[in-house]
Amino acid sequence: MANTRSDLGPGGVSPPSTSSAAPFPTMELDRAKIGRSTSAVGRKRGLMRILALLLALAIFGGCTTVLKVTEAPTPEIPNKPVDVWLLPIEGFPPEYARELEKTFSAELGLKVRATVHTGRTAKMYGPSGQMIAERVRDDLEIPIKRLYNLTPKTIFIALTRDDLNGEDGGTRFVFASHFPPERLSVISTARLNDASYGKPDTPENTRLRLYKMVKKAIGLQYYGYWRSTDLKSVMYSPIMSLDDLDAVGTSF
Repeated sequence: MANTRSDLGPGGVSPPSTSSAAPFPTMELDRAKIGRSTSAVGRKRGLMRILALLLALAIFGGCTTVLKVTEAPTPEIPNKPVDVWLLPIEGFPPEYARELEKTFSAELGLKVRATVHTGRTAKMYGPSGQMIAERVRDDLEIPIKRLYNLTPKTIFIALTRDDLNGEDGGTRFVFASHFPPERLSVISTARLNDASYGKPDTPENTRLRLYKMVKKAIGLQYYGYWRSTDLKSVMYSPIMSLDDLDAVGTSF
C-alpha cells in the first residue's frame, strides 16, 4: 500500500476517528491516483512482454541458423543392393582394393564395395604351396553368404597376392579363375608385377594389369559378356603371359 501513503495525515497516521464503531484508523484512497498507477504498471508489463518476445525470437532464430549449418549429411540408403563385392584375402594390399572400389563405381556406375581382409586358411593351398582357386571358392562360401545387400545378380571377386593355380594343375599358374555358378572370380597379383620376373618393380603397371583382370571378371560375371579374340577388348582370351595382358585394351 506504498502508493496510498500520500493521503495519510501528518506523521503518516490518520487522525483518530470520533466514531465508536471503528476501533482502528481508517484510510480514504484516492481512486484517480490508483487508476493512473495501475495504468502505468500495465504499460510497463506490456513493454516487458514485448522485450521478452523479441529476446526469445533472437535466441531461437539464432539456434535455427546454427542447426542449419551443423546439419549432418543425408546418410546412404543402407539397403541399396551391392553389385560387386571385392574380397581382399589376408595379405592383399588394402589400398588396391579401395582404389578398385572407387574406380569401378565411378566408371561403370555400379555399387562396388570392398570388405576388410578375408581370412586365409591352410585349406586354400595345395601340395605345391600355391593357392588353389577351387579351394578358395569352397572356403569363401560362408563369408560370402554373410555379406549384406545381396541380389541374385551380385558378383564376388576374391583378390590375393599368393600364386594361384587350378586343382588339376594343368598349367604352372593362372592369373585368375572364374566360377559362373557361384558368380565368383579369384584373381592373383603374384604374377602381375615385374619383380616376379626379375625386373624392377613398376607399381603403375601392376595396377593397370589388375584393373584389366578385374574389369574382365565384371564383364564375364555381371554383364555376361563372352570372351573375345579381339586384342583391343579387355575380354580378350586366352591370356597366357604378361605380354598378352599388356597388349589387350581396357574397354569391353
